[in-house]
Amino acid sequence: MQRLADKQRLDWLDVLKCIAMFAVVAGHAANGETPDTLKYYIYSFHMPLFFIISGMSFYLQTSRREYSLPEMFLNKCRTLLWPYLIFNLLFLPLWFCYFKLFDPSAGSIPSLLVAILYSNHSWSSLPISASWFLTVLFLATILLFIVMKACKGSDRLLFIICMLLGIGGYIISLFDSVNLLYPWHLSTVPIASMLLMFGYLFMKHIDTFDGIIFRGKEKSASRALILAAWIVGAFIAGMAFARFNVKVSMSLHHYGNFILFLGAVIAFSLIFYILSRIIPPFGILKFIGRNTIVYLCTHELCIIAMTVLSPATNSFVTHYPVLAALVIFIVLIPVAYVVERWLPFLIGRKNKRPTS
Repeated sequence: MQRLADKQRLDWLDVLKCIAMFAVVAGHAANGETPDTLKYYIYSFHMPLFFIISGMSFYLQTSRREYSLPEMFLNKCRTLLWPYLIFNLLFLPLWFCYFKLFDPSAGSIPSLLVAILYSNHSWSSLPISASWFLTVLFLATILLFIVMKACKGSDRLLFIICMLLGIGGYIISLFDSVNLLYPWHLSTVPIASMLLMFGYLFMKHIDTFDGIIFRGKEKSASRALILAAWIVGAFIAGMAFARFNVKVSMSLHHYGNFILFLGAVIAFSLIFYILSRIIPPFGILKFIGRNTIVYLCTHELCIIAMTVLSPATNSFVTHYPVLAALVIFIVLIPVAYVVERWLPFLIGRKNKRPTS
């Protein structure tokens, strides 16, 4: 197994980002709000998992060099806020034309610009609705960084403070009439910071967790059985937690029961982590994992295009969201290649092959 010291960039972490992004695309392509639909279960973990993964990446970033608060702020402005702004502005004309064709009551260009600045698609639609993740991740990362500095290396204190933040965020979520008024989904930030903390501490103590999960000799039959037991057990637990909870939506600040929410997130995150460690790190998986921001900011356009292109493609997305997600993944490969090869500035990168 690849350890943290092996490379600056971990292959399995890119694989994890790739399969997590596939879940995001499939979840957005799927329909349904009830426990008998795929969307219901994917929404129980897909965006929370990405916050946890971001926390894992954040640990790697902060372990390689010391950052001051201004340095971290500028770094996240470049890598999160800049892609948010540039992709929303790039897709603004397409969004405007689409809704003027299919929804004449849609807002004007100035109102869309205000919506981009406000960054809460519950208040007003964004050209890229999924981009809310980037502004929340920016705020949650800065908040976590400040808490880390205050804790002065104490993992226990960091865990306690971030759990209190998460609980506070959940209490805020109980007042639905207030949540939709916050710019930049501010009400979501405390729970997002808690999830980032999970990923940060998991990565910091990954050898301890791996010692529990990956027992036995590598490629041995006993180890395979142990991993299968972990996956099956986590899947059953995750499905049960999600089934008895409401449909979760971090962007709408709906979590249902807090314990059931955390249970589903942890169970499904464990499954995805194990899969990322046992799936061969094929180049295409690592490539997509390096370019998840491109996929995050462009996949909705593909879903919309498929739904309006023809009744056949619309039916395909409706009835086969997983296959539709696979098609979208393939279609976006050249887009991601162009951005990584020639337009890295769109996602705040200076080099073709990033190392952080």
